[in-house]
Amino acid sequence: MSQKCRQHIFGERCTANNIAPCCLCGQPIHRHNDQWTIEHLIALGLLGPDLNRNCAPAHEACRRQKDKIDVARIAKAKRQAEAGMPRNMRHTYSPQGMAIMTTPETKKPARGFQAPAGVKYDWRQRRYVKASRLSRPEPA
Repeated sequence: MSQKCRQHIFGERCTANNIAPCCLCGQPIHRHNDQWTIEHLIALGLLGPDLNRNCAPAHEACRRQKDKIDVARIAKAKRQAEAGMPRNMRHTYSPQGMAIMTTPETKKPARGFQAPAGVKYDWRQRRYVKASRLSRPEPA
């Protein structure tokens, strides 16, 4: 995030002259005296938007504590998402934490498509019809 963007977000949250509340602990942050950073209120890993309304200033120490909690919550969300997926569709993760989608294993159907009993495909109508209604070629 650029310095200009950080300062803009801090300015949006200012309650007094160069003072804004920490979004995590509520204590005041002095723009030029304290170590602070911009924190996403809903973590990006938990599908929070990367917009200014989802960002707020936070003390550096408060952010470190929240990051530990967020890492655990993101890992839990990934486990829960994968629990509902078939084993052959699960993600693998690169060392950087990026999800790599594995391709599903292709299986041939045991017997292919089977039309219901008493139904045939009519090529002229291009649809399945009852065998009794199958259009027959007209005699010449």
